[in-house]
This record gives sequence, structure tokens and C-alpha cells, in this order.
Amino acid sequence: MTVDIKATGANTLAQPLDVIALYKTMLTARLMNDLLKVRKTQGRFPFYIGCAGHETMAAVVAALDEEDWLALYYRDLAAWLQRTGDIYGPLREAYSRVTGPMCAGRNMPAHYSSKQHRILPGVSEVSGLAPFAGGVAFAVKRQNENSIVMCSTGEGSSATNDFSVALRQAAVHRLPMLLIVEDNNWAITTPSSVQWAGSLVEWAKGAGVYAEEVDGNDIIQTYETTARLVQQIRSGNGPALMHLHLGLLDPHSSSTDIKAYRSKEEIALTTATKDPVKNFGRWLVENGHAREEDLECFRKEIRAELDRAEQEVLKEQEPTGDRVLEHVVYVPEWRENIPRGAKRRMTMLGAINEALGELAERDPQFFVYGQDVGSPRGGVFGATATLVSKYPGHAISSPLNEQLIVGIAAGAGMHDGKARCAEIQFVDYHQSATQTIRLAARMSYQSFGDWSVPLIIRTKSGSGGGGPISSSGSGGGAYGHSNAGELWFTHVPGMITICPATPFDAKGLLLEAARSKSPVAFLERGRLYRSEPPKDGAGNSIAEIAEYWSVPEGYYTLPIGKARRLRIGQGPSQMAIIAWGTMVLEACTAAANVVSREGGSIEVVDLRTLAPFDEEAIAAAVKEANRVIVVTEEADLTSFGRHIHSWIVQNCFYDLDCTPAFISAVAAPAAPYSAAEEAAFYPDATDIEAKIEALLAE
Repeated sequence: MTVDIKATGANTLAQPLDVIALYKTMLTARLMNDLLKVRKTQGRFPFYIGCAGHETMAAVVAALDEEDWLALYYRDLAAWLQRTGDIYGPLREAYSRVTGPMCAGRNMPAHYSSKQHRILPGVSEVSGLAPFAGGVAFAVKRQNENSIVMCSTGEGSSATNDFSVALRQAAVHRLPMLLIVEDNNWAITTPSSVQWAGSLVEWAKGAGVYAEEVDGNDIIQTYETTARLVQQIRSGNGPALMHLHLGLLDPHSSSTDIKAYRSKEEIALTTATKDPVKNFGRWLVENGHAREEDLECFRKEIRAELDRAEQEVLKEQEPTGDRVLEHVVYVPEWRENIPRGAKRRMTMLGAINEALGELAERDPQFFVYGQDVGSPRGGVFGATATLVSKYPGHAISSPLNEQLIVGIAAGAGMHDGKARCAEIQFVDYHQSATQTIRLAARMSYQSFGDWSVPLIIRTKSGSGGGGPISSSGSGGGAYGHSNAGELWFTHVPGMITICPATPFDAKGLLLEAARSKSPVAFLERGRLYRSEPPKDGAGNSIAEIAEYWSVPEGYYTLPIGKARRLRIGQGPSQMAIIAWGTMVLEACTAAANVVSREGGSIEVVDLRTLAPFDEEAIAAAVKEANRVIVVTEEADLTSFGRHIHSWIVQNCFYDLDCTPAFISAVAAPAAPYSAAEEAAFYPDATDIEAKIEALLAE
């Protein structure tokens, strides 16, 4: 039986709704919920989180178009079914089958995800997907598409920074977003009254987002309201929030005892009054769209269909351990390209400006998003000045919120599969965005390659120089502006981390980073923004590295994951120095000074890419020299530099003539304001030179 009706409101904007099909979808969600709840109790799989009481979300999705994007809450099984019609998917994921459409059995159940159906990959960190949803909506609006982004979450999630970020993204940029807070009165065991003070609707309106209270137990009202809000959003009137009141009919999850924190009376009242499936079935009967026997027939048919599907799923393949490293990180396959443009002497800031301009030239949708980047100066360091002057609209100033910045760039990259650039002024400030960065790096892995998050995070790192804090050299950076920062990124699985030492490498690696399907942290050392090539103690430019201040015009790329080996002097290598960023220049100066006195040669290995680092280059340099120094701008507190040192000891032990040396910053917060203390904080050429002499004497 199929019945098309108009929702009952006289001025409704809703399209004809097949109420029988909608009821069947909701009933399917409830019966699947009950089946999986039983199977968990039987020990067939380790975890389940239910949807009972939240089946109303099928009506919300019914009011959307197929081209609209969904960022779903873990109770949104009915929304999944309404969009996809796929009853096998949730069963496959519950039983961890490789055929699972959400994550091929890799993630917990109820993490809804499908690139095909525009369902963004769900995450366990409640509301963690919200900043990405805002980024998708930003791209949708920027590209003048007619779709919208529906982002749903629970009442507890509304208290998170992630949700606040999405609300601000939507409000500031007037994004085509429908935010839904599914309020069942319980955030695990805590009442929803703890999550906000006063009215959630008024709170949203105060933030600049239109909002309404909606009774989610009334399916027609929910459908009508959604359709009206969707029409309002599509018409360019900005975002909207729906505070959807529901009831939770089960415990929070299979790990929770519902009777341990809810009274018998409250459970009974919720069951009697807030069951959307029963309420809608009653409405169908009362309005003549179905009979009681029809509803029972639907139940039997659906249960039989689920039983058949379950038996088929149980025959399908389970994951094996040999796939555990699949889809962790995507390093782009480098295509050799010889720079053909005329070379000019250039600073690193100039090279970065040129690279960003090249990206905007090739992709009209490319943008840099960050604090002050759209100002005439091109941000506090001037890195986007070329975009501002030559490519208007490609450098966009953001609110002062790093999680918001990263979410916009990451979500926009998910929208069309092309990297967008988030600029974080100082690497210290990225920490408010760490969850979003970690999730961006994990998306490919958890979705088993269905999704990727191409993203560039450019940020000033390390001491001194380059901007208004200090114009050159040491002094002035102080705390909050001077951390090296590599450890914060290199320990994140799925993250690529780059730290160039020269203008030539900065441009070529930044252009290659835009080809990556994995997020890239691009660390720009402040002291290198306007630096000259390093010189030896006699004031002579060191030719072996100075050539990389000559930057070709036009487009070229350099391989990610490949180090540059710089031989200072002549003959066999006596020493290998492993460095990156500013320490490459210091190492070259130290090596040149020693070679000028002692003769021979010293090799400086410029890692360029820190994760994944070039194991072959390090091993080859150590094997040839038999002596090695690792030098880093970080404090020696489980640093990335210490990881490289440990790797050498573990993998090159029998090629060493003596213990590898390690040089680092002092074990104190980075870095003092005064020039004298900052200079004492970081290692320099003098420190490296002394260590070279000591090792050569062993």
C-alpha cells in the first residue's frame, strides 16, 4: 500500500510524502535495532548503540534532496535507511564484514558513512564531524551549488567545542546548513539540562542562526518543519537549527544499564508517549492510511527480510589482520618535472607566495583560509600577499578560531577531493584544532579508503623572525610563538609533515603537498622567511646550499618523503648530520667551518619531509660516514629528533663507529623573549661544530 499525501499544514512547503514508505523505513530501523540489540546480548559482536526513539530522523531526510549532504549522529539508523535503502550495510558493519559500506568492518557500528550517498564519515568523538560539515557547506556556497548540509547531533554534543565551531561557521559565513540537535533528555547518564543554560533555541538565535523547537514525536510536524527550513536555507536566508525533542527508549549503549540512572516512572512515561514508530502508526490508522492489520503485516514482512539479510551477511568475509596498514596515508606518487622557468634569487616568503599563486591559477576553487590572510598585507607574515593582489577571493580572513579554520579547509577538501589551505599564524595556536586535525588524518583509514581529506595546514614554527614579532634573527618571539612543533604532527597516523629549509624546496614541496590526498602539516620556520643563504666563519656563502635560494618561475614539484643530501667539502664523508628547517643552515655553517680547517667532507642530510622520513637516505649517509649527529630545534622531551636518533641506533647500529650524537634545544618552554636567552635556548652552528670536533676525535 502506497499513499501520497500533503503534510497537513495549509501553508506547508513540503512535497508529497509517501507516508507508508516512511513508516516502513522507521519500522525497519526499529526492528533492526531490536535484532542487533539481541545479537549483542548473545555475544555475536562486542558493541551496539541503539536508535530506538530517534526514528523520526527518517522524516528529516525525507524532506531533503538526494544531492544534499548528511553528517549523521550515531542514533541515525533511520536516516541512513531513508537515504540509502540499504539494510545490509548496518548488519555488515555490526558483524565486521569486509563488505561493509561504511568502513569495511573497521570501525564500530553506527558510524554512518558513504561517499556515494554524500554521507560524511561518522566519528566517535561526539560532534567531531561538525567542523568538517561546516567546511563542506562553505565549499557548497562558494561553488554556488543548490545543495545544503544537514548536520545532526545529540544534546550532549551541543556542549562541545566542535558544535560551537560549526554554529559559528554557519553564522559568520551564512552557510547552507541545517543543524539538528536530537534531544532525548540524556547525555549518557546526565540530563540535558546540564548541557546549556536557558533555551537552546535562543542561544542559537543569539549566535546568528535561526532556530525552532520541534516535537520529534510528531512525524508530520517534523517533516513539515524540515521542509520549510530547507526551503528557507536554499533561498539564501542562511542556516537554521532545529531543537528536535525525542525520547530515548533504550540505554545509551549496550555498555549502559538504563535502570541505573533513570527512574521506572520516567522510563514508562517515555515509552508511552515518545515512541515515534508507535505514534506514527497510530496516526496512519486514525487518518485512514492503514489498518492495524496492515501495520502487523509490515512488521512481519520486514522482520523476515532482516532475517534473510542477516543470514547472507553471516556468510560474507571477515577482515584479516594483514590489511591493518591499508589506507593509513597517501603520499602522492611524484611525477618528475624539470623546472623550466627562469631562476631568481628569492626569499622563502616569496617562494611561498608564488606557490600559492600557482595553485590559485590552476584551480579557481583553491583558497587559503586563516586569520588576517585576506588583509592587504597578506596575513601577519605576508605569505598570501600575492593571492590578495592577483587572485582576489582566494585568501579569506577567518574568525580567530583554529579549529574553525581547519574545519573549513578540511571539509572543503572532502567536498571535491582537492586540497585547500588552512593558515595557522603560529604553530603553538594549532592546539585548539588538534581533534579536528587528528580526525582529518584518520578519515581515510577508518572509512577504508572511501573518504580522503586533502588538506594543507601552513604555519609559522620555530624561533624568531619573519613578522611583526621580530624582524630578524633572535629575540622577540617568546612563548606562544616559538615552538618548533614537529612532534605535534609527526606522531599522528595518516599525517604528512614537511619542514623546508630553502626557498626552492618550500615552493616545490608546497605545490606537491596540494596533490596529496592525506593532510599535510607544512611547517615554515620563522627565521627562514627572509633569511639569506648560510655563510661560513669567513663570511663566504656556502655554495652547496646557496643555489637553493634561486627559485624558478612557474610550476614545479619536489617529491614528498625524499631527503636532500648536501656534501660539504671533498672526498669520503667523515660525518653525517641529520637536520631539517633552520638547523640545516646551522649544520651547513658548522660543516663548512670544520672542513675549511680539517679538510675532507661532511654530509648534511636535509630531511625536508619529517613524516614519512627518508629512511634510505639516512641509512646510506650513516653507512658511509660511520658517525652521525642529529640536530633539532626542539627540546629533548620525547621529541621527533629523538625519534630519528633512536631509529638510527636501532637500524644502523653496526654501521656506527661511535654513539650517535644528539643536539637539541634546552628542556624549557619555547622560548624566552630576550635575545640573549632565546639564543641560548636553541642550538646553533657553534654547538654543532663543537660536537663534530668531539666525534671526529673519538
